[in-house]
Amino acid sequence: MMRFITSGALVLAIVCGSVAVYLNWRNDRLQVQLTAADLRLDVLNRKLDDARHDKAVLRAHLDRMQTDQRGLETQLQNLRGKEGYDAPLSDFLGDVYDGL
Repeated sequence: MMRFITSGALVLAIVCGSVAVYLNWRNDRLQVQLTAADLRLDVLNRKLDDARHDKAVLRAHLDRMQTDQRGLETQLQNLRGKEGYDAPLSDFLGDVYDGL
């Protein structure tokens, strides 16, 4: 009877040891995957920050270009108003208009 209890305890110890080794291996593997996922997340966050910065820069350029366009349209209207809207432009004003 003692032999069966000893054999059973030995088998139980081997099974528990095997489960512990498997869980340790799985934990290491999951830790590596977590580290890789954290690195990918950091890279994506940096890309997102760069995209937000690019958006702000492009928005500033668009705002500046729209302001310039409004100024040029105002200047063009002033030039057209000096000689009349339908009147042909003088050579000087025609060159200015072509430049705009």
